[in-house]
Amino acid sequence: MEGVPIRNARRGDIPSLLLLWQAMMKELSDMDARFAPHPRAREHMANELAKWLQDPNRHVVVAEEGGRLLIGFASAVKSPGNGWQIPSQVARITDCYVIGPRRRNGVGRRLAGRLLDVLYEDGIDTVRLSVAAKDPGAHAFWSSMGWDNLEEILEKDVEPS
Repeated sequence: MEGVPIRNARRGDIPSLLLLWQAMMKELSDMDARFAPHPRAREHMANELAKWLQDPNRHVVVAEEGGRLLIGFASAVKSPGNGWQIPSQVARITDCYVIGPRRRNGVGRRLAGRLLDVLYEDGIDTVRLSVAAKDPGAHAFWSSMGWDNLEEILEKDVEPS
Protein backbone atom coordinates (compact mmCIF):
# COMPACT_ATOMS: atom_id res chain seq x y z
CA MET A 1 0.00 0.00 0.00
CA GLU A 2 2.54 2.52 -1.12
CA GLY A 3 -0.23 5.04 -1.80
CA VAL A 4 -1.20 5.26 1.87
CA PRO A 5 0.43 8.42 3.24
CA ILE A 6 2.40 8.23 6.48
CA ARG A 7 2.43 11.51 8.40
CA ASN A 8 2.98 12.91 11.87
CA ALA A 9 -0.07 12.64 14.08
CA ARG A 10 -2.06 15.78 14.85
CA ARG A 11 -4.30 16.73 17.76
CA GLY A 12 -7.40 16.09 15.65
CA ASP A 13 -6.27 12.46 15.26
CA ILE A 14 -6.72 11.67 18.96
CA PRO A 15 -10.21 10.08 18.65
CA SER A 16 -9.02 7.83 15.81
CA LEU A 17 -5.76 7.03 17.60
CA LEU A 18 -7.75 6.04 20.66
CA LEU A 19 -9.87 3.65 18.57
CA LEU A 20 -6.74 2.13 17.04
CA TRP A 21 -5.16 1.78 20.48
CA GLN A 22 -8.29 0.06 21.81
CA ALA A 23 -8.29 -2.37 18.87
CA MET A 24 -4.61 -3.12 19.48
CA MET A 25 -5.23 -3.76 23.17
CA LYS A 26 -8.20 -6.02 22.36
CA GLU A 27 -6.03 -8.12 20.05
CA LEU A 28 -3.28 -8.32 22.67
CA SER A 29 -5.64 -9.26 25.47
CA ASP A 30 -7.26 -11.92 23.27
CA MET A 31 -3.77 -13.48 22.89
CA ASP A 32 -2.82 -13.04 26.54
CA ALA A 33 -5.26 -11.97 29.25
CA ARG A 34 -2.44 -10.19 31.11
CA PHE A 35 -2.75 -7.40 28.51
CA ALA A 36 -6.40 -6.75 29.36
CA PRO A 37 -6.79 -3.00 29.86
CA HIS A 38 -7.94 -1.54 33.15
CA PRO A 39 -11.61 -0.40 33.08
CA ARG A 40 -10.48 3.25 33.06
CA ALA A 41 -7.68 2.71 30.52
CA ARG A 42 -9.62 4.46 27.73
CA GLU A 43 -9.85 7.76 29.62
CA HIS A 44 -6.24 7.48 30.73
CA MET A 45 -5.04 6.79 27.20
CA ALA A 46 -7.06 9.68 25.76
CA ASN A 47 -5.22 12.00 28.15
CA GLU A 48 -1.87 10.34 27.40
CA LEU A 49 -2.30 10.70 23.65
CA ALA A 50 -2.87 14.43 24.04
CA LYS A 51 0.34 14.66 26.10
CA TRP A 52 2.27 12.50 23.62
CA LEU A 53 1.48 14.87 20.76
CA GLN A 54 2.94 17.80 22.72
CA ASP A 55 5.99 16.01 24.12
CA PRO A 56 9.21 16.72 22.17
CA ASN A 57 10.57 13.33 23.30
CA ARG A 58 7.64 11.47 21.71
CA HIS A 59 6.86 10.78 18.09
CA VAL A 60 3.59 9.45 16.73
CA VAL A 61 3.08 8.71 13.03
CA VAL A 62 -0.11 7.58 11.35
CA ALA A 63 -1.13 5.84 8.14
CA GLU A 64 -4.04 7.66 6.55
CA GLU A 65 -6.17 6.10 3.85
CA GLY A 66 -8.41 8.15 1.61
CA GLY A 67 -7.31 11.43 3.15
CA ARG A 68 -9.23 10.90 6.37
CA LEU A 69 -9.29 7.31 7.67
CA LEU A 70 -6.46 6.29 10.00
CA ILE A 71 -5.60 2.63 9.45
CA GLY A 72 -2.50 2.42 11.62
CA PHE A 73 -0.10 4.21 13.90
CA ALA A 74 3.32 3.86 15.45
CA SER A 75 4.84 5.70 18.38
CA ALA A 76 8.19 6.01 20.09
CA VAL A 77 9.70 7.78 23.06
CA LYS A 78 13.28 9.00 23.48
CA SER A 79 15.08 8.70 26.79
CA PRO A 80 18.56 8.72 28.27
CA GLY A 81 20.40 5.42 28.32
CA ASN A 82 20.73 3.53 31.58
CA GLY A 83 24.11 5.10 32.40
CA TRP A 84 26.25 1.99 32.42
CA GLN A 85 25.84 0.78 28.86
CA ILE A 86 26.18 2.39 25.48
CA PRO A 87 24.18 4.19 24.07
CA SER A 88 23.83 7.35 26.10
CA GLN A 89 20.42 7.99 24.50
CA VAL A 90 17.94 5.41 23.27
CA ALA A 91 14.44 5.39 21.83
CA ARG A 92 11.80 2.79 22.39
CA ILE A 93 9.00 2.00 19.97
CA THR A 94 5.99 1.75 22.24
CA ASP A 95 3.30 0.93 19.70
CA CYS A 96 2.95 -0.17 16.10
CA TYR A 97 -0.47 -1.22 14.90
CA VAL A 98 -2.31 -1.61 11.60
CA ILE A 99 -5.94 -2.67 11.38
CA GLY A 100 -6.38 -6.30 10.36
CA PRO A 101 -7.81 -5.80 6.86
CA ARG A 102 -4.89 -3.56 5.86
CA ARG A 103 -2.09 -5.82 7.09
CA ARG A 104 0.45 -7.57 4.87
CA ASN A 105 0.51 -4.68 2.42
CA GLY A 106 3.58 -2.85 3.72
CA VAL A 107 1.79 -0.28 5.88
CA GLY A 108 3.43 -1.51 9.10
CA ARG A 109 6.87 -1.45 7.47
CA ARG A 110 6.28 2.08 6.24
CA LEU A 111 5.08 3.24 9.68
CA ALA A 112 8.12 1.68 11.38
CA GLY A 113 10.45 3.06 8.69
CA ARG A 114 9.09 6.59 9.02
CA LEU A 115 9.38 6.40 12.81
CA LEU A 116 13.00 5.25 12.53
CA ASP A 117 13.74 8.09 10.09
CA VAL A 118 12.31 10.64 12.53
CA LEU A 119 14.34 9.17 15.40
CA TYR A 120 17.51 9.16 13.30
CA GLU A 121 16.89 12.83 12.43
CA ASP A 122 16.69 13.46 16.20
CA GLY A 123 20.14 11.93 16.69
CA ILE A 124 18.99 8.55 17.98
CA ASP A 125 21.04 5.62 16.75
CA THR A 126 19.64 2.82 18.96
CA VAL A 127 15.98 1.88 19.12
CA ARG A 128 14.40 -0.86 21.19
CA LEU A 129 10.93 -2.35 21.42
CA SER A 130 9.02 -5.02 23.29
CA VAL A 131 6.88 -7.68 21.65
CA ALA A 132 4.22 -9.71 23.40
CA ALA A 133 5.52 -13.23 23.96
CA LYS A 134 2.31 -14.79 22.63
CA ASP A 135 2.21 -12.72 19.44
CA PRO A 136 4.05 -14.71 16.77
CA GLY A 137 2.92 -12.29 14.06
CA ALA A 138 4.68 -9.39 15.78
CA HIS A 139 7.82 -11.47 16.29
CA ALA A 140 7.86 -12.41 12.60
CA PHE A 141 7.16 -8.82 11.50
CA TRP A 142 10.03 -7.27 13.48
CA SER A 143 12.44 -10.13 12.74
CA SER A 144 11.78 -9.74 9.01
CA MET A 145 13.01 -6.16 9.30
CA GLY A 146 16.26 -7.15 10.99
CA TRP A 147 15.36 -6.71 14.67
CA ASP A 148 17.09 -9.09 17.05
CA ASN A 149 16.33 -10.29 20.58
CA LEU A 150 18.18 -8.29 23.24
CA GLU A 151 16.54 -9.58 26.41
CA GLU A 152 13.43 -11.34 27.61
CA ILE A 153 11.15 -10.08 30.34
CA LEU A 154 9.67 -12.70 32.63
CA GLU A 155 6.57 -12.13 34.74
CA LYS A 156 5.00 -13.81 37.75
CA ASP A 157 2.08 -12.83 39.90
CA VAL A 158 3.16 -12.39 43.52
CA GLU A 159 1.25 -14.55 45.94
CA PRO A 160 1.65 -14.84 49.71
CA SER A 161 3.82 -17.78 50.78
